[in-house]
Amino acid sequence: MPRTLQEQLDQLERDIKLYMEFDRAEKDRFNRESYLWTAEDRIEWQEIQSGNAERLRELREQRDALRSQMGL
Repeated sequence: MPRTLQEQLDQLERDIKLYMEFDRAEKDRFNRESYLWTAEDRIEWQEIQSGNAERLRELREQRDALRSQMGL
């Protein structure tokens, strides 16, 4: 069943908020714990951060496209 544009926009907004909260929590964890990490741990963390940033960009682009469709 297709969702309305407003429902899709609301879901995108929730997803964006969750990714931003996760990003904040991960950066806090990095600041607390990174001195204990190996080089491999740091590389893995950077790769995860990069993936999260890319997904956040995609979600924002989808949100902007949807807003344009809705005339917002």
